[in-house]
Amino acid sequence: MTRLVVIFLLALLQVGQAHSQDTAVIREFDEGTAALVDGRFHDALRAFESVESTGWASDALFYNMGLAHYRLDHLGQAIRYLEKAKWLNEDDERVLHSLNVAQSRQTDRFSTLPDPVWKNIQQWLVDTVPVRVAFLIGILCWFGFVGGWTVKTLAHHDSEWLRRGRWIALVLGLALIVHALASSVWPAYPDRAVVLSDQLTLHEQASSDAAEVIQVHEGLVVEVRAASPDWSFVEIPNGTRGWVPTPTLGDI
Repeated sequence: MTRLVVIFLLALLQVGQAHSQDTAVIREFDEGTAALVDGRFHDALRAFESVESTGWASDALFYNMGLAHYRLDHLGQAIRYLEKAKWLNEDDERVLHSLNVAQSRQTDRFSTLPDPVWKNIQQWLVDTVPVRVAFLIGILCWFGFVGGWTVKTLAHHDSEWLRRGRWIALVLGLALIVHALASSVWPAYPDRAVVLSDQLTLHEQASSDAAEVIQVHEGLVVEVRAASPDWSFVEIPNGTRGWVPTPTLGDI
């Protein structure tokens, strides 16, 4: 009985702490919003960054951070956080308008390559059957196939519906596992990042001494194909690829 009372009190304490933390986060967010409205953009950004550091994320937070960065002439960071807000709420007209305004100041104007048909199919598959779900169902199908084969072999029992069930489990399991593995290696939605430097050079290799591929500028959104703490392999909208220093990018 005493043990149950202690567990109950600890649970209440954790709930109280969580509520206190949420209250503090909301208060700091409100303070940042007030500073943003008053034109104290540095103060607003400090408050918003403190909120973000707690792990709290919302389209309102990222939208306000994007506005603060834009007012401070941090174009790359402004586009980065407005893209984050769009990712969470792609129908918010305020976010879309502010993002368009920020993007109009970009130096780079690259044509965007259309996605190939297989990419659209892969994205539809991932949206319909997420990778983890596909892998789990695929494994279960394989267990079903092995179970059906075991029944046939050990019990010497087989029928038309058991044969069909085994083959359906085999083919479906194989297709789902291939889908899960392929989407893990070649993500349907690659990681994206924003160029934060005024000017950035893409190199053929992960070295500043390697041959230059192309130069891009602050605010450009790129796809990250591979990354390490020092260098990232990126693709710009027209399909050109190259290596850039990882600290020059801001993840979306």
